[in-house]
This record gives sequence, C-alpha cells and structure tokens, in this order.
Amino acid sequence: MKKKVKLGTRTFPSALTSLMVPILVSALLLAPRYLPSREDDPQEPLYLEADSAELFEAISLSIYRGDVFVRQGNMELRGDQVTVHHDPEHRPKFIVVIGTPATYLQRGKREEKGIEAAALHMEYDTAKDEITLIDQAVVFQGEDTFRNDRIVYDRAQARIKAGVVTKGKERVKIRISPSRR
Repeated sequence: MKKKVKLGTRTFPSALTSLMVPILVSALLLAPRYLPSREDDPQEPLYLEADSAELFEAISLSIYRGDVFVRQGNMELRGDQVTVHHDPEHRPKFIVVIGTPATYLQRGKREEKGIEAAALHMEYDTAKDEITLIDQAVVFQGEDTFRNDRIVYDRAQARIKAGVVTKGKERVKIRISPSRR
C-alpha cells in the first residue's frame, strides 16, 4: 500500500514529496531578504527530519534519506531524498529533492494564495533563487493550476515558466479559476 502525504489541502503519494526537501532547504537558507512573502525567514531556525543523514565535508555535500521534511518559517519541503551541495561557508548553494512526488509549500503573510508545487524531481539554485520542477510537475496557487513536464519557478520575481522556454517537451496545461468574492 502506497503512503500518501498531505500538502496544504492536497494529498500526494509519499514518493512525490521527496523532491521538494532540497529545494526548500536551499530556499529557506539562501533566499534574499527582500522577498515580501518571506521577509522574516532568514531569522527563523531551519528544522529538518529524515530517517538518515550523511555529511561529506571534504566535498561539501550532505544527503538526507527517508521521508525527509524541511521547514523554515512559512516554507516546507518534503521528499524521499534530499541532496544539498554547500558553499565553503556551509550554506546550501544547490539542492536536489527526489520523491513520488516531492512537494514544496510556501505561504506568505501578505498573500491570500500560497504556492504549492509537486514533481518527481526538484532542483533549487540558490544563486538564481529558482526552483526547477521536473517530471509530472504541477504548481498550485489557490484554485489555479499549472502543469508541464518542466516548470521553472523564479521565487524572487514570483514568475512561473513552462514548456519550450524551459526546454520542456510537453504542452503546458493551465487552469485559471474565476476569482470569488
């Protein structure tokens, strides 16, 4: 029996959640302070849970396996395995999350709609502040959905790209719901 994981109001198979953890770890530790939805996150502690952890100081790498959960402030990542590549000061510079699915959740204090995302593979580049969702990628914002085999979420600009512009191979599928007041 496959385990399911709840993300916000949605439920995913636990394997999808493993891809989000590395992305969240990097995003939380290295995100610029000017982002409105996470302005207090750099002061928040980083909380991480996993069944196992391996740290390779000589090559600045750490690997977390087994139902990995990462939280900092208003962001959460979940996945089966998270790999974190560190800079010389031990700050995350590139995070890879693998799961079935891996999940990402960010809720802003000033935003009515948070961002929820899921994919089988996620990569977070802290220098660009971009999360790349690969394979069965979906982004939710409120009732709206964005689906493709490859989605790039630019966190600093709050911009989502998919399809040919991100080297995706499928057509982009978008559902926009009318706003309700």
